Amino acid sequence: MDILYYFIWGFVIGGIGTCLGGTVSLLIKSPSDRTVSGLLSFAAGIMLSVISFDLMPEAYEIGGFFIVTLGLFIGLIVVFFAEEMIPTKKLSRYAGKKLDYIKMSMIIIVSLSLHNFPEGIAVGSSTVYSDNLGIKIGILIAAHNIPEGMSVGVPLVMAGASPLYVILLTLLTGLPTAFGAVLGAELGGISTYFIAFCLSAAASSMLYVSASQLIPEANILHKGKSSSVLLLIGFLCGCYLSYAV
Repeated sequence: MDILYYFIWGFVIGGIGTCLGGTVSLLIKSPSDRTVSGLLSFAAGIMLSVISFDLMPEAYEIGGFFIVTLGLFIGLIVVFFAEEMIPTKKLSRYAGKKLDYIKMSMIIIVSLSLHNFPEGIAVGSSTVYSDNLGIKIGILIAAHNIPEGMSVGVPLVMAGASPLYVILLTLLTGLPTAFGAVLGAELGGISTYFIAFCLSAAASSMLYVSASQLIPEANILHKGKSSSVLLLIGFLCGCYLSYAV
């Protein structure tokens, strides 16, 4: 097996969608509080939909209650530790709201990393089985990652991060997919319990980010109904993407 091939293939699939989402975020010039509120709500809607119709149902189907519960607990613990380990001192050039946005983006990156790893396993194992199937799944996952890349990019843009920094961080979220692709191709018949654990851990971390970061911040920035409408639109878009995949 060509490990380098599967690593590059997984990295391209995992990084291209989130990188495109980050690029879209850069197109937003001097957004108003209302615009940022709507974008954060939209990203939260996407995440909640992915949790409800993609991650959790699949995890329950293949892993059962105990594995899912364990994954939910461990995923939450991982995000708690990740939040504490964010190098606040090194980010001292940011202050106030800008620092909050940087921390928000970092937590989302951790959540997406937990999410992207099992996706990489699916890509690697399916490519071993059939190149055509692997390409199809890869394209769907890349498209699926575009709004997730926006959820990383928007807080970075609001913090005043440079375009290169935004592109680099969104691109690096493809690394877990790359490692997952190698593992999936190497082991092929990896335990379904392990995959269920990864999916539920990702769901837990994404729920934490949505409930404690994105939605509250959106409500602080703008009290109107537009953010709620965009939350619903994001949720519906996520439903469609989950159905397509």
